[in-house]
Amino acid sequence: MFKKSLILVLALMLALSTMLVGCGEKKDDKDQADTTNSGSDKEKEKPVNLTWYTIGTPQKDETLVEEELNKYLLEKINATVDIKMFDWAEYNQKMQVKIASGENFDIMFSCSWANDFASNVSKGALLPLDDLINEYGTGIRDNLHPLFLEGATIDGKIYGLPTNKELGWQAMWIINKDLADKYDIDTSKITTLESLEPYLQIIKDNEPDVIPLTLDKQSAPYIPNIDDFLGANLPFGIKFDDDSKIVNTYETEEAMEIFKTIHRYYEKGFIHPDAAINTVGDYNKSGNYFIAKAHYQPYAELIWHDGDFSMSEIAIMPVHEPYANNSSTRGAMQGISVTSEYPEKAMEFLNLLYTDEYVVNLIDYGIEGTHYNKVDDKHISKTEQGKKSYAFPGFSIGNLFNTYSLEGTPDDKWEKFEEFNNSCINAPSLGFTPDLSSVKTTMSAVTNVAEEVNSSIYLGVVDPTEYVPKAIEKLKAAGIDKVIEELQKQYDEWRANK
Repeated sequence: MFKKSLILVLALMLALSTMLVGCGEKKDDKDQADTTNSGSDKEKEKPVNLTWYTIGTPQKDETLVEEELNKYLLEKINATVDIKMFDWAEYNQKMQVKIASGENFDIMFSCSWANDFASNVSKGALLPLDDLINEYGTGIRDNLHPLFLEGATIDGKIYGLPTNKELGWQAMWIINKDLADKYDIDTSKITTLESLEPYLQIIKDNEPDVIPLTLDKQSAPYIPNIDDFLGANLPFGIKFDDDSKIVNTYETEEAMEIFKTIHRYYEKGFIHPDAAINTVGDYNKSGNYFIAKAHYQPYAELIWHDGDFSMSEIAIMPVHEPYANNSSTRGAMQGISVTSEYPEKAMEFLNLLYTDEYVVNLIDYGIEGTHYNKVDDKHISKTEQGKKSYAFPGFSIGNLFNTYSLEGTPDDKWEKFEEFNNSCINAPSLGFTPDLSSVKTTMSAVTNVAEEVNSSIYLGVVDPTEYVPKAIEKLKAAGIDKVIEELQKQYDEWRANK
């Protein structure tokens, strides 16, 4: 009996010890889990440092501004940003080296004219941003005009965030109002290229030292009804009123009419004889002309009046209505590198550039009281230190509608920008990004011919009735029809999937 009782007690003790061991193990597991979670929380709390490559001349006070920015970003999104600026002339080459090397960085400036956006997408250097925008960048969609994002879309995905600024292209005639008033010229009648002729003749007859019409190889005449979607220097177009076909611009009636008019103007001496080989600045630094042409944004006339087109008074008249195309929507963009280790945090920072007035103004203008002083709620004046030590290219980032204007700028500047953007029409090709790798050699040959013939024809040096057919013949020999065939195939596919 005693033996049975002893066995029972031992069994109970064994069972109890097993339970205690089990309980101990569970406690240890829980403690381990708590320790792991604690470590994870600490890891989450560790600030992220983002590397941002962007364009612009490095500034003496950039580090000072960056320190101030990072104090704010740590509180706002638990991140800091290392801003690395490369000067204008070297930015493209340096960024291509960094992209090719596979370097880990987070954000980069990419656009239609530097560190080419479409090429970076093609080579897989930029992350698609749609999901990141939806989760971490909702303020971007709320503030950015939707046509900007349409232009930033390739193969159905957004790869860049354009600056919220002027949306479209619009050329303007810039008219010397002093001369217009002197000869009682009604500037409201200046609408088309052809409408200029009687007024150019008046200036030619009466002002021998004045260039009646200032054009050059960088500012050729506008061809109506043509969306030159690969750039004005290449002879590929889509008509606004017949947007189903890719055309050779030289073969259009619209181009021939412009070429005839400009040739007549050249022969009459309305255009400088060196226009086809030089720029305006090469042959005219005095602003001594009657009519010039430049691309417009609201209140650009204030800049033109005091800048390159300096005259005592100017008037402006539109050459054409504003339209949004790939070049205008992709003129300044920030994207997230495919090598970024922190794409979510990068998007949080980019979102602030569109939503947080303090962040975008700090980067654009520097530190209040050091680099600028407020004049009122909308305007600032730069200090001497700000003028000498900090100048960031504000057009390159974020939401300009949230930035201050310099003293003297009209109060309704950004309202005018909004009106301008809302008036833009879509170019037929907006968002169309062809891949010409299959006709690369042919495209190069066509480009060479275009460079050879463009200036003399576009600026009236030669008779278009004789030389345009020769140009078309050269382009066909170079293979332009093959390129158009490939463009048309891709354009049809893009339209079908749009």
